[in-house]
Amino acid sequence: MLNSNDYIMRQIHQLSQVLAKVIAAVVGLKETGQAQQVFEITNNALNEQLELDLGSLLEMNSKEMIQTLEQKEGMNKENLEQMADLFYSIANTLEEDQKWSGKITELLQRSLDIYTHIEEQGNVYSIDRNHKIQEIKKLLG
Repeated sequence: MLNSNDYIMRQIHQLSQVLAKVIAAVVGLKETGQAQQVFEITNNALNEQLELDLGSLLEMNSKEMIQTLEQKEGMNKENLEQMADLFYSIANTLEEDQKWSGKITELLQRSLDIYTHIEEQGNVYSIDRNHKIQEIKKLLG
């Protein structure tokens, strides 16, 4: 029988695996030119695992979105950072299609907001995270 700590750790691990798979799928879609399916695949995974809708997350203000994500079972700082990575990956996948420019900006901004939140709340500095923050700031102009 699992105690509550084991259960929480299992939830965190499962969520981490799901997010990693979705990020890999998003990157793979860019390479096959099927960027249109990115939202559908991501939304399905978020619905199944977190009972969240990608469109709803993007409609929330950043603070509300981060609070919503942090309240989900299995969400820790690492998984929150993976959500930022996911938004960033989706934006990169869609970058070549002008009709997605508004969504790209929203995704980049949400990604930046999550990375910044982690930087402000965390006590572990990440060169990779800081590089992503600087890169997104450049992209957003």
